Amino acid sequence: MPGTAPPEWTQIDLTSRRGGAGQRITAVILAVVGVAGFALSFRSLAPWWWEFALMAFGCAVIVLLAAGLWINAGTSVASTVALQETGAAVVLPVVAAFETSDESLRYQLQLRLPTVDEEFVVHACGDRRCVAAGRAAPDAELPVLLDAAHKTWGVVHDAQGS
Repeated sequence: MPGTAPPEWTQIDLTSRRGGAGQRITAVILAVVGVAGFALSFRSLAPWWWEFALMAFGCAVIVLLAAGLWINAGTSVASTVALQETGAAVVLPVVAAFETSDESLRYQLQLRLPTVDEEFVVHACGDRRCVAAGRAAPDAELPVLLDAAHKTWGVVHDAQGS
């Protein structure tokens, strides 16, 4: 269609299977804590409906957060596996870096993609490798997995590639 913008590049936060399993274990622990908190408070707070309602709401929020963590872990691992299967390992130059004002040291890095159109993507990170690249910009490079067919990419933060 004429006049439509090309699809944007999607950044994938690379997550290992081990990291995904750790997130799912944390989600199960959170869910158990939420259900146990509700069960243990039911008997003692039943006469006071207002306190009971607040405790039930808090426990429900904890269980919902656990469900979100479980779903996010599966999605992250699946996206990482798909990118590792179809993507290519490349090194992208950092053309600009901006220090952000978070509570920890973070940089927003602008990376040049190896495309004909001179496209750029932005990666915000506080990883030691990204902080070093931000300090050395514009003479720095970062290892990236890149899938031009699906317009997905992810910065490789460790030596194993995920």
